[in-house]
Amino acid sequence: MGLEDDLKAKALALISQQMANWVVEIQRMIGEHQANLVRSLDDLQETVARYDERINEDEIGAAMTEAVASNPAAAAADYSRLKASLSEIEKGASLSEVLTYLVNEVSQVVDRAAMFIVKGQSAIGWYARGIEPSDLIKSVNVPLAADTVFRNVHNSRRALRGHASHSPGTAQALSRLGAGFPGVLAIPLVLRDKLAAILYCDSYQEEIPTSDADMIEILVHFAGKSIDLISSSPRAGGATTSGGISTDKVAAIRAGGEEIRERAGIPRSAAPPAPAAAAGDESSSTVMFSASTFQAHKAAPTAPRPAPVAAPARALSPEEQKAHEDAKRFARLVVSEIKLYNETKVSEGRRNKDLYERLKEDIERGRQMYHDRVAPQVRDSTNYFYDELVRILAGGDAAALGPM
Repeated sequence: MGLEDDLKAKALALISQQMANWVVEIQRMIGEHQANLVRSLDDLQETVARYDERINEDEIGAAMTEAVASNPAAAAADYSRLKASLSEIEKGASLSEVLTYLVNEVSQVVDRAAMFIVKGQSAIGWYARGIEPSDLIKSVNVPLAADTVFRNVHNSRRALRGHASHSPGTAQALSRLGAGFPGVLAIPLVLRDKLAAILYCDSYQEEIPTSDADMIEILVHFAGKSIDLISSSPRAGGATTSGGISTDKVAAIRAGGEEIRERAGIPRSAAPPAPAAAAGDESSSTVMFSASTFQAHKAAPTAPRPAPVAAPARALSPEEQKAHEDAKRFARLVVSEIKLYNETKVSEGRRNKDLYERLKEDIERGRQMYHDRVAPQVRDSTNYFYDELVRILAGGDAAALGPM
């Protein structure tokens, strides 16, 4: 081996040895640093634990109590507003009235509030406050498959609160209503375990405050229970409603001078119907009408409408009077929902005087429901269901129903 090769070999050997020593030293230093870091973290945890033990919960509680006590009016104001809103919503005598009162009350808390009726795979604009012109909401139809807050609420059946930027698809779906606001809130309205509607709200604030959102959610929940209560009516021969509520309680809650009327002073509703669905398709169902429930009735021939029967001339006992009032209330609820979900057909049917032909399926479903829920002695001696068809669907013009 030459001198050059010998020097090269020795140099490489020395370098390798030195690098090996350096690696060992570096590993040792890393180990020491890790051990020091672990000890430091342990010390820090002990310090934090000692700080936690020093927190005086009694002192914090006393300070919170003092803050509330120093401003009782602010704390009571929310309850006062909530109580007033609940009282207004309870005035509703039908599904459409309750929903209208609900939107009116919510609009006092947020800048815009709109009720969307869920029908099939769409959320259809029905009534709104804070939007000009007010009828503009009726032109909005949001597909529930689109990436919006409506889809999220529909799938989860939970309220959603956040910023508009989190759901760009929502702003696009509601573009007809003009520029929206950043704070967004959407709440489901569930009736009889069926998602019937979605209340949409937005506000100029970056986010609707939690307290306001909670109050609105309470109002929506109360509205749903009110509608369920309105629809509770004794089945033929029964003494309780389908929900187990005594009829005496139902009558007592809803008594008090509520004359038969169609949304007295309440704005008209509108909900363009979804395309007709095949028989048995639950997507065509509404809150009152479950498509599968009435399959058996569709095959049966339609019975002709009986001639109007005059109300009994004799004085009615309190029990009989209550039975008649329950029948009127149930007829009003059923026919109101037919109109709520078929506003376009109702308008066209009134003009062409063929309402029954256009809404035959829903009318016969409603008639069967009325027949099943109302006691025979009331059902056979009155024509309350037909009276509501004339009053609500036909706008008081019996000829608008057409041949029945």
